[in-house]
Amino acid sequence: MNQFRPKSDKISLIAGGIMKVLYIGENSSFFNSLEGELLQGDYELISTNLDDELIPLLEKSSLIVIDNEFSKSNDIDVMKSILDWEKKRGKKNIPLLFVSDSDDFEERLNAFNSGADEFVDKFDIKSIHLKINSFLRPDLLWQGLNTILVEDDKISAKFISHVIKSKGAKVHHFLDGISAFEYIKENPQVDLILTDHIMPNLTGIAFVKKIRNEIGLKNVPIIFISSVQDKVEILEFYKVGGNDYIAKPLIKEELFVKVNQLLEIRIKSDILKAQVDELEKLNRLKDQFIAVCSHDLRTPLNTILGLSNNILTEEDDVKEIKEQVSVIDNSATDLLSMVNELLDFGELQLKKNDVELEKVNIGEILKNCIRKISSFNTKHIAMSFKCYGPEDVFIMGNRGMLTRAFNNIITNSYKFTGESGQIRGLMESKDGKVTLSISDTGIGIPDKFKEHIFDQLSGAGREGLEGEKSVGLGMSIVKEIVDKHSGEIELTSREGKGTTVKFSFNMVKA
Repeated sequence: MNQFRPKSDKISLIAGGIMKVLYIGENSSFFNSLEGELLQGDYELISTNLDDELIPLLEKSSLIVIDNEFSKSNDIDVMKSILDWEKKRGKKNIPLLFVSDSDDFEERLNAFNSGADEFVDKFDIKSIHLKINSFLRPDLLWQGLNTILVEDDKISAKFISHVIKSKGAKVHHFLDGISAFEYIKENPQVDLILTDHIMPNLTGIAFVKKIRNEIGLKNVPIIFISSVQDKVEILEFYKVGGNDYIAKPLIKEELFVKVNQLLEIRIKSDILKAQVDELEKLNRLKDQFIAVCSHDLRTPLNTILGLSNNILTEEDDVKEIKEQVSVIDNSATDLLSMVNELLDFGELQLKKNDVELEKVNIGEILKNCIRKISSFNTKHIAMSFKCYGPEDVFIMGNRGMLTRAFNNIITNSYKFTGESGQIRGLMESKDGKVTLSISDTGIGIPDKFKEHIFDQLSGAGREGLEGEKSVGLGMSIVKEIVDKHSGEIELTSREGKGTTVKFSFNMVKA
């Protein structure tokens, strides 16, 4: 079995009832994203790229997710293998869900003709989760969704609440529009509102107007539930911002279908909004990135080119040439440092969901990083590492990324600590957590930089005590690496006194 990365400890902590979902494909980024989503629904995602035995994995699985691109390009007929196995076992067939990043009619038709039960956009992770729920846990179809019901008739309210709660959604019931409005104003995270029209104090139409105009919830779907049959008044429901209308007496099937349609639209709208927000964030980051490249990288390059040209064209004495070469060397070192920072940042963005973790000795990594900096310590800074508790402490980590994070912090400490200062590493472990700290006696960080120190291109980058340059990405890179390890990072600093950066990770057994 080809697991892209170790499973979260959450799996072992959940009491029975976990269902396994088998992913057939080799897109590790998609696997990691889907695994994170399904863990919230108490599913375990396992995987194969068909290099391993398929049948034992099919025996364990409750549902199969097949990457359509992988299925088409693989020499092995995936569907034939699955269908042959289903015939032999003589039990109810396992649901087959095809995912693809190319959604056209012909692809869908081919998938269904091959035996697919559903065909879903690969990038719509939430919809994939909903489809899996609809097959394996149909009672949890709307799990985690938040609905508001405004209905003064207790019998109707009980009926509606039962239908919605039976599918996993939360229902907050109010007898009048005023109390519902006050609640929503304080708790605007709502996925659906169902409201009666004829109510005490505030009509359904007036209630919806207040929701749309005063709170500004323009995208939350709203269903009117009313015995009103007048077409003009029903039209008014839609004019004020209602999305649908259900007439009393209520029919369970009609209620379910209309609620389900609006909730699916709501989920897809949220996904699109998140994607737009991410694109806007990336666009702003691109602009900052270009600004950094055009300004900070240009300065050392101009110095290198100017002095190189001077050496080639002028008849300076050896002493002047050595001085100019020294400046060139320093500028080239600064340039390399900034380019490495930009490359590290770019690499992390590319590997957002694709990180290989293994058991690593975290204390050994930090000690090696301190030794490395010590090898070029020309400022006579006292460097030390102390351990309180076991020296061999293990976490699930990526050795290269952790080394990069520690090196960034120790290098910063070195840049901003003067002659004969101190840099100390410390490790202690307790109650399943390991804490590592890197402290220095340097110049500290101004208060104005602390709040945004971990932001990308925060503007907190400063020259070191010997003029070392930075593009201001180092701390955001460290934060992103720590996040990928489900760890925590904390920074404390006082100007003129020094800085301490503290890391915390979950331990695993050696």
